[in-house]
Amino acid sequence: MSQTNVQNRQTIRYGSAQVLIGDRFDKLTDVGAGRNIALKETMSTADIESDNAGTVATLNTEHKIEVSLDSLELNFANYAMSRGGIDNIDTYDGKTEVIKEYIVEADTYTIGEEIKVPFKNADGSYPTVTKVEKKNSTGNILIEETSYEKIGTNGIKITDNNISPSTDTLVITYKRIMPKMVRMTTGGKSASIKPKCIMLVNKNAEGKEFRIYLPQAAITGGLEFTFPADKSQDVMVNKLSFSATTSGSQKSGEQLAWYEDEQSVSKDGNESIIEPLTLESNKQNVDISGTGSDTVVLTSNADEIKYAVEPSEQGFCDISYEEETKTFTITGKTQGKATLKITAKKAGSEDKTLDIAINIQE
Repeated sequence: MSQTNVQNRQTIRYGSAQVLIGDRFDKLTDVGAGRNIALKETMSTADIESDNAGTVATLNTEHKIEVSLDSLELNFANYAMSRGGIDNIDTYDGKTEVIKEYIVEADTYTIGEEIKVPFKNADGSYPTVTKVEKKNSTGNILIEETSYEKIGTNGIKITDNNISPSTDTLVITYKRIMPKMVRMTTGGKSASIKPKCIMLVNKNAEGKEFRIYLPQAAITGGLEFTFPADKSQDVMVNKLSFSATTSGSQKSGEQLAWYEDEQSVSKDGNESIIEPLTLESNKQNVDISGTGSDTVVLTSNADEIKYAVEPSEQGFCDISYEEETKTFTITGKTQGKATLKITAKKAGSEDKTLDIAINIQE
């Protein structure tokens, strides 16, 4: 029993959304494939109470929108961009030599112990140590063969007893040809997160969009990778979460979000009712003796009817479809069973399916 009727079918939405992030709405980057894309508007209120007339006003004290998604594309350049300047991002071509530092913390090594720079060059060889020094110390550069010895190209051992492993942190400078890669580093760069613009876009089958603009949003959660089991047939996921707050530079009444909906109105701006997709047949199963035949007639307002037979390589029967009359003709060939799987398609509607059981008897 229905309690009401659909008032405007175009306000019923299907599908996920595209998520775009950037410094401005004309400089947005599509973050790509995702799951569980969600938006939640929240507000905190405070009641103003009087002594003699109860609550006289309710104030909105905090108004914000939370956006979250499970990102399936592990794109560190996009992550660094969306996180508002707290990360460094570098791209290496696999050919250029760079100078790097390897930090050996105090109380992690001993005199005479071999210490190796553990990284490799693009060709698989080891980098070359060029300098060793004590961190935050006067006269901190160590002299090779006096304070330390080199072991191969990437290793050293401290030989000078005037160096105190318990208090002296070492800085090993080395040359390395970085493998071709993107490298993101984080921590200690900036305590300030630069807000970003976010736009969510849902597009229907007619190409009409439902857009949500958030002019000021900042990342609220760190990277959170979920590594799937090797046999799970799934992909790695990273959770992203943002919080949008009111932007004082925007016009009053538009400081938190803008919702633009093309889907619920027609071209002339009036509401439009789309007739729902229908799919029915005059029978749910077909029984045929020998090489006889039978028909299945559809009743549907679909724009297109598609069909397939399972098993796909069956030889039990021949099936033809007459589009004008929406009639399937099924002719038996040999004993067996098959299923006619019918799919109806209509713009602006979800597909509908119908299965017809076919039994070819002797």
